[in-house]
Order: sequence, then C-alpha cells, then structure tokens
Amino acid sequence: MTTISFVWANGCKGLPEALRTFKKCLAPALLTIAAAGSLVASTIVLTPVVIVHQYQQTTNSPCIIGESSCNQGTFVQPTLLDPNAGSFDELSPEYTVAYLLGFGYDNFFVGLDVNQSDVVQQLNLFEMLVNDVAVDTFSSSGTLVPPTVGGGNGNGYADYLLTGFTSLSSLNSDDIITFRAAMKVVNDGREQFFLIAAPPLQDPPVDDAVPEPASIALVGAGLALVGWYKRHNRA
Repeated sequence: MTTISFVWANGCKGLPEALRTFKKCLAPALLTIAAAGSLVASTIVLTPVVIVHQYQQTTNSPCIIGESSCNQGTFVQPTLLDPNAGSFDELSPEYTVAYLLGFGYDNFFVGLDVNQSDVVQQLNLFEMLVNDVAVDTFSSSGTLVPPTVGGGNGNGYADYLLTGFTSLSSLNSDDIITFRAAMKVVNDGREQFFLIAAPPLQDPPVDDAVPEPASIALVGAGLALVGWYKRHNRA
C-alpha cells in the first residue's frame, strides 16, 4: 500500500493516458480503504432492556432512523421509514465526526424501539460506516422479541440496546459517519433507532490514606514527650 500510494501521489509520470485517468478514479477509493484499514472492526452486541422506561427517545437521544414523531431538537432529521413497508434496508443521514462530538456522542449506544404484532420481527443487520466502509457490525438471522417486563417498554422507549461502537475520538473530525439498519420482517408501526450517550467513565475511588506503623509510632512518641514535659513543669 505504501508503494502504490507513492506512485499515485507522484502523478504516475510516464504512464499512458488511460492509466493516468484510472488514477483519478481509483485514488479516492484507495485513500478511503487505507483510512478504514487503520480501524479495528468491532462486533456490535444486541441486548434487551429489562428495566421499564430506562432509555427514552428525547431531544438528548435523537433518532438516526425512525419516524416523524422522533424528538430531534436541533439534531438533523432522521431517515424516515415507510409506514407500509414489510421490510427495510436503510441508511441514516451522513454526519461528520465533529458534528456528533458536538452533541456529546464520543462514546454511545443505539437504542432500538421495536413495534410489532404477534408476528415476531427480525433485525438482520446494523452497521456503523466510516467514509462508506463498515467498521462496526451486528449481523444475525435471529429474531427480536420485545421484553415482557411491564408488557414492553412502550412507544418511544428502547426495547434493545446496540453497543460496542468504535469511539469517535479515535477518528478524524471530518470523517463521515453513517448507520445502516436492515429488518426483513416489519409490522405494526415503524421502529426507532436513536443515539444514547454512554455514561462517562468515572475516576476510580481514592482510598483514605492509612498511616504506616512507623508514622503511628512517631506520633505516639511525640504525645508521650508532651505529657512528660507538662508533668515535669508542674513538678
């Protein structure tokens, strides 16, 4: 890759016009592949939310793919799902890393609010792409069954969390982030995929300092000396 990049960067001097034209088309793709190759791909994990109403879709947790009822605030509007579709494979809008960091999404989860009838739905794919290259992926042929705690978490609340995304602080500020979601079985309303800022890491607790035995001995000797001095003066 280093040798190829050097050749392209130096204009392919002496090569036929066809190859110079080829360079113009291929160079951006090579740069994208090189940038993505520096990232370590992660496996996204899907887990059910078992505490009722724990994660709500609000202006602080805006949708990336969903419906017009999403509470977005000043965040860009999501990709809207077709309410009559029996399946979908959709991309979110494009975001720069700088844009997402500005909303505090350095580390994040994605909440999934599932709406379904008696027919169980399936989440088959979810990806985070950097410059059109998938770096984090969830892939499954399994099914989704909303939690039964309290009859489900209700409209606008996450039934599932997608976790394990690459930290955005490891990327360039002008990198382009998109998300892709695919479900083969959809019914009874549109799903919502929304960002949830991960809790910040807390500093480890600081243990109270425990005096060492030598320090305790010195303090004890000092107190004994003060006591002797006072008795000596009274005498």
